Amino acid sequence: MNAIMLESALFIALLAVFGALFVTALGFTPFGRRIRQTANRKRIDRQADLTCPIHGLQREADLVRLPTGEPLCSHCYKEAVHGHID
Repeated sequence: MNAIMLESALFIALLAVFGALFVTALGFTPFGRRIRQTANRKRIDRQADLTCPIHGLQREADLVRLPTGEPLCSHCYKEAVHGHID
């Protein structure tokens, strides 16, 4: 009975080692580089969408969504609707 439990524990440990090696090796392969580059591109695009050219970086909650689907800075929206600049 002990031998079966020991064999099961060693098999699970072997699977964990292979999983760790796979994840580690994935970071050094071209596929891993592509995954990191895609994540960086998404992060930069998300930050660029939150940046108004006039008023700078805005919080996502402060943006106004136009009927076309394009986000607009709340300050720019106020200026366009009310016609005055703060």
